[in-house]
Amino acid sequence: MNKVTATPLPIKAAGDSCIGVDRMRRERGGYGMQQSYAGYGLERGRAKELLKECRAGKHSDLLRAAAQQAEPGIAEWVVLSVAEGKSLHDMEIKWELGETEIMPCCRNSFYAYRKLTLAILDRMLGGKDAV
Repeated sequence: MNKVTATPLPIKAAGDSCIGVDRMRRERGGYGMQQSYAGYGLERGRAKELLKECRAGKHSDLLRAAAQQAEPGIAEWVVLSVAEGKSLHDMEIKWELGETEIMPCCRNSFYAYRKLTLAILDRMLGGKDAV
């Protein structure tokens, strides 16, 4: 039986800032991390449609562009989550096994930027200017 030794993930101290949190607070006029899809100008049903389309391989170039616009520092993880249905927990397992780098943001920021990416993608598909 092989024993897997994982290096513990660093724990953020209270007051440590996640990537982009201050920027998102300014842009969203408040904290915005727990915002629903509606807070990003997107209905939940439309978000589900976009997720289904992206997981079917549609909109891949636009998805990458939307993720870059939302937050370049975590764009690759957001694309992986949306296109392949990976949760943050799924990706954390890969980090613990040393298969990928640790994402430079917290859970709340990740899911907020994921929602923002979908809202930007929806605007791009509708021919409107992105956020």
